[in-house]
Amino acid sequence: MTETMPLNERQPPLRWIPRQRDGESLYLHFSGGIRAGRIQGDRWALEPILVAGRPASDGAFSQADLARMERRLGLQAIAFQHCGWSKGAYHSNWVPIIPGQSNHMIGAADLWRNIASQIAQQRRGHLLKGLVDPDHDQVAAILDAQEVDEKLADFISLSLRGLDISVEAIAEFYNEQLINLMADGKLSGERTSGTLDSTLYAHVHSFFLHSGAARDYLASLIAHRLGEDPRVDSLTLLCKKLRSRHVGADSLLNVLIDQGLVAESKQKGMWVSSGWMKALSDLRNLFTHRRPYGSRSCEHWGWAVPLSGQSQLFRYNRPFDKHDGEDIFDLVIRQYRQIIHLFHELALSSGLNADIPVITDEDIIDFHES
Repeated sequence: MTETMPLNERQPPLRWIPRQRDGESLYLHFSGGIRAGRIQGDRWALEPILVAGRPASDGAFSQADLARMERRLGLQAIAFQHCGWSKGAYHSNWVPIIPGQSNHMIGAADLWRNIASQIAQQRRGHLLKGLVDPDHDQVAAILDAQEVDEKLADFISLSLRGLDISVEAIAEFYNEQLINLMADGKLSGERTSGTLDSTLYAHVHSFFLHSGAARDYLASLIAHRLGEDPRVDSLTLLCKKLRSRHVGADSLLNVLIDQGLVAESKQKGMWVSSGWMKALSDLRNLFTHRRPYGSRSCEHWGWAVPLSGQSQLFRYNRPFDKHDGEDIFDLVIRQYRQIIHLFHELALSSGLNADIPVITDEDIIDFHES
């Protein structure tokens, strides 16, 4: 029988997996794969910029400078990203820019998570306090026994967070591709593709799946608040249930009607989705039921587009549907901004408590020191 060699005597020698030092950064992401990293205070470096034929991070711009650049170059600010390392673990917090708002720190996903948590605190507080020497299964049973409005608010929050994650991943893909094109000197419209393209296809698909889920969970919540069939699980089914008596009966439905996102069709004699909500639903159905993004030959290639007269700034472009079609990320961003703006307004119009929950000593069931 062969003896097992001690770990520290094996060849090649043991190598420790490196752990990153603690650190953090703040980025402002734009369309096209461009982003700005905060240096200090209100000083931001733009990247990637072409300097001496190589991609670089350069400049000391203010947020006002970046806003002027955004308008001049036809870009769109998407979100702030606070990321870094703590005790070797990576963290990333994606904070979408909410149209019409000046404070973006509490996004739509956060508001709906707060709503679910506030409902949960009211429901489970006395149940948890009544436990004597609880085990994990007892606590989990109480936490998971969600009421309908609590559950649906939580589902909306999770779907909106899924949108954030998808958009963050696409932004990172675009930025990496743009840097690669600059490094390779492929800045004259050369079409390129790579093995990581499948990640773009997957995250575009994920974005539209999550957007449809948020839409349908909202429809279920409205149906519940209207006292209608609890099996309503889509906006289409909600529209089939709507009658004139429902107009003005619920604040969430009022927002959809006021913004023209659901409307009464005189031709069909029923309510239907409309406006950008219908366009979103059509895109979701396209990518979910008819064909995934990346199935057309024109969608297999991306290229760099010059943005400035000095040929220092470029953006990445990846078409949708046809060779001269709209950039897929621009399409996603337009839908994303409409969704987060709507759900931000819906949360504040819901009549539900969207404040950040406050945990007191009485809310702590058990504590184990690690």
